[in-house]
Amino acid sequence: MTSEGLSRPSTEQLSQGLDRASYNIYHNPRCHLVAPLQPTTSAEQSQASAHSIDDGNPGNGRSRLRRISKKLSENVKTTADVVLHPTHHTKEKSIDPTTVPVLAPPPPEDDEDERLFHDAPEQKGPTFKEVVKHPVSTVQSALHGASGAKFAETMDNQVIAHGAGVRLVRAYDDLVNAKSDKDKNQAADSLEQLKKARQDAFVRWTLDRHVLMVRRVPPQTTSWPNLGDFRAQGENGRKRIQWVDFGHHLLRYHLEHYGGQYIDQNPNLPTPSEEALNTSAERLIMTSTPYQMLLMKIRHIYRWDNPTETAKYLAAYTFLWTIDYLSGAAILALIWTVVKRRLYPPTLEDIRGEIKRSEDVEMTAMNITQLIEQHGSHGWTDALRQDLGPWLLLQLEDLANVLEIWRNFYEWREPTRTKITLVLLSVFWLAITAIPLNILIKITQFNFGVMFFGLFPLATRWPQYRLLASPMKWLFWRVPTDAEWAIARLQVEARYRTAAMQKAGLESSQDYKKEGNDSNAEADMKYVANLGKYHCTTGNHHGELCVSSEGVRFVSAIRKNVLWEMRFDALRLLQKVGTGEGLLFVSSEGDESRVSGLEQRNEVFTQIVGYSGLRWQVSG
Repeated sequence: MTSEGLSRPSTEQLSQGLDRASYNIYHNPRCHLVAPLQPTTSAEQSQASAHSIDDGNPGNGRSRLRRISKKLSENVKTTADVVLHPTHHTKEKSIDPTTVPVLAPPPPEDDEDERLFHDAPEQKGPTFKEVVKHPVSTVQSALHGASGAKFAETMDNQVIAHGAGVRLVRAYDDLVNAKSDKDKNQAADSLEQLKKARQDAFVRWTLDRHVLMVRRVPPQTTSWPNLGDFRAQGENGRKRIQWVDFGHHLLRYHLEHYGGQYIDQNPNLPTPSEEALNTSAERLIMTSTPYQMLLMKIRHIYRWDNPTETAKYLAAYTFLWTIDYLSGAAILALIWTVVKRRLYPPTLEDIRGEIKRSEDVEMTAMNITQLIEQHGSHGWTDALRQDLGPWLLLQLEDLANVLEIWRNFYEWREPTRTKITLVLLSVFWLAITAIPLNILIKITQFNFGVMFFGLFPLATRWPQYRLLASPMKWLFWRVPTDAEWAIARLQVEARYRTAAMQKAGLESSQDYKKEGNDSNAEADMKYVANLGKYHCTTGNHHGELCVSSEGVRFVSAIRKNVLWEMRFDALRLLQKVGTGEGLLFVSSEGDESRVSGLEQRNEVFTQIVGYSGLRWQVSG
């Protein structure tokens, strides 16, 4: 309730005040709930908040039925209590002036899944058929879902919960749709109570989860220095001021006076514990929510998802780059962003838009809390893995390749390429030394614009060309990764081994066979090395995988029939599959041949890569 003599704020004003309140918020009676002190406990205040919060409009689906049944049960309990104990409700509560309300009471326990636009997603567990068919993967998936549900429960209960935002929007709708003055006053009071509960939730989440220990700021013990206290007898008998000691004393005084709160009295490092690590992780995830939205916005721009919008940013960037005002414009943009937050604070309509996005699975989640609300506490981890997993895996692989390239460049794994890169770096050094600083800054800004508006969208929309759009790859062109170096090393050794065997006159041995019709033309003679036979299975057939420097073929064990054969010049892809004993061959026409139960799979894979003599591209 508002204080007497104060006018009721407008509907637009009531829709604001949703951020964390500033230090002087309670100096203005209009900015907070003013109510007489009541001798209530923390549980009673939470109960009262729960009743006031449930006054909103009914939601959708199952939440509406739960809300109606809950209200009916509460009404029945209240009526029965009045009938059975009438004296408890005739006496007025006595106010004890020594009892004060609990500061920032905890929010009520919310056992409902409040939704405004869409029903909550159903949480389905593994079926009996899935457990029997894939027991290991099903158990792993259940464990991932349980850990994700625990994290989601922590985020939803300790921060401003989704249900609290839904109830706030419903209370605002009640205020807008109210007809009489009495209904408007009741709706406004309910909205103010919800906003007060929102501020209390901010306080509770910070203190309950993130503040594990407090220490009193020590009182200031250093007084303002007096010059007379720093006079000392000199060698010639004259008194001199010890300016060094005076300066130290003055510095210590100012540090204690202005920065005593930021001086850690405990020089030891904190003791790591599971609770402390969880607290830090929660703070990092929840504090980074606005930055997650900013990164999604930047990604939306450079991917040209909305060509008109990105073209506007490109035109503005080009204009500011032309007039040499990019740095100044960036600072002005930062200033305006902060000032705009003050002039146009978020309203309930903004919360309504966030709720709509967080409940609609068809819309892209802008942060992790919206993802949890879209897919539920058990399904958000799978959604995150499906949406972000492939991209994240690709980035990790590219990062590992870059680090390997840098190391191999430094270690001269490919001397010719290292020399070329050193020449390019020398040219860059000469350019930096000779070109004026202002021109260098302009060139750097131009290159950044080309990367942001040109190379980034090419790399994200067409990942197969991402390496061609990488300036880092341009600089270290053809400096090998560890995998590329290993393949080259195998093929060099294979060529050496083959040449040595031919030179030793082993053409007629059982490990070689002669091809060609003209036995007198030695130039047309080609010798194929048999690399080994390996027991394995293809389909339902047992047999041997015969590997030569010319190709592979599978021979059945019973009738010695060749079930399939593939030459290396027709081979397009070679992949390790299965849990450790499978190998997949894919031809240029797309024909697939698969073997399993190959105990020496890694040896076969290495032999084929080395002796085939083909140029291989590492794809995974």
